[in-house]
Amino acid sequence: MRAAGVVPLLVLAPAAHAIVAADSTTQPGPTTQAAPATQPGPTTKPSLFRDPEDGYFDVSNFLSTRVGFLPVAMPITEPAVGYGLGLGLSFFHDKPQVVNYLGQPPRVIMPSITMVFGAATESETWSLGAGHIGVWNNGKIRSITAAGYANLNLDWFGKGDSLGDSPISYTNDVFFVYQKLTFKLGDSDFFLGPQYRFLSTDAGFARDASNSDAPSPELQSQTSGLGAVLAYDSLDQPFSATRGFRAEVTYSHQAEALGGDFDYGRLNYFGITYVPVSNQVVLGFRVDGGLITDGEAPFYDLPSLSLRGIPRGRYVDNAAVLTELELRYDITNRWTLIGFGGVGRVADTFGDLGSADNHGALGTGFRYLVARQYGMRMGLDVGYGDDGDWSVYVTIGTGWVRP
Repeated sequence: MRAAGVVPLLVLAPAAHAIVAADSTTQPGPTTQAAPATQPGPTTKPSLFRDPEDGYFDVSNFLSTRVGFLPVAMPITEPAVGYGLGLGLSFFHDKPQVVNYLGQPPRVIMPSITMVFGAATESETWSLGAGHIGVWNNGKIRSITAAGYANLNLDWFGKGDSLGDSPISYTNDVFFVYQKLTFKLGDSDFFLGPQYRFLSTDAGFARDASNSDAPSPELQSQTSGLGAVLAYDSLDQPFSATRGFRAEVTYSHQAEALGGDFDYGRLNYFGITYVPVSNQVVLGFRVDGGLITDGEAPFYDLPSLSLRGIPRGRYVDNAAVLTELELRYDITNRWTLIGFGGVGRVADTFGDLGSADNHGALGTGFRYLVARQYGMRMGLDVGYGDDGDWSVYVTIGTGWVRP
């Protein structure tokens, strides 16, 4: 199990809706305005939790009202750490804005947000942390800052699934710091900026793992890496996009000179696109992967597959790549059915991916339009992996929303 992949999941889940909105790199249009809220009639005050158009439960008016502190509760259903609960307290520094972009649907620009959060699961995994989403100049400058501590109880399956059905249980105490800052490039949809990441770990295995690509020097160690991020985003909205393309490439170099114990390079990339097939059907396609470009990365920072239906960190190695399709069908204006499926590979080198084994997963789910004015949907996904296990995920937007 890759600790670096689980830590962000645990500490960011309680404030996921705030994070994915704030860091979605959609560019602002020529004019912006406060997010619309239903105007009160002469004698009736509008409900904060009911849509005046159809009478259904809806939190658009609540999100459009500057309320300062917002408590957040998020179920955790990641099979790698078991079922649990994340709790957070977020402070919205301003109201959300809607960008009126000529010839395109309105885009939501969320405000700067500060948050504290914690999470715990049935495997006795827990975490605490704090974060800040900074949004300036109408979304042209954006940052994510996060720091925290996690006590993880996981399983190590070895590089390339070398241990198969005989994983080694281990614990890992992780302290982390993360910073990303991106700047919009002119009037384009491109963003560019630096990234810094620090991980300090103290791991202990239930039995000797030195022969399973987890040598003892890596158990108590730290990594410190500085890199660059190039992103592109033309999605029509960050939560449940119906058209457009988003991609991101990040290269970081972890070095002893930066305070770490290792010297290695890491490349991460993803691309997501959505195509409207009809007024009710949207087809999505995703490519995602990672590569250790040089040096030796510690076991807890190897690329892995992230597919619904496969536990995080189940398949790790020096190179990983996956593809996934998602089909979305709107039954009504509020309710949506989801079908998805994907396949991925891990290998020792990028060149070996062509002959590596496939690892697949598929599943189905549903969404409810919980905030119509923002296009924000929430629901459940049920995934089935090729290892024969079922997994359940609480999802905001699509299964591909990320900070």
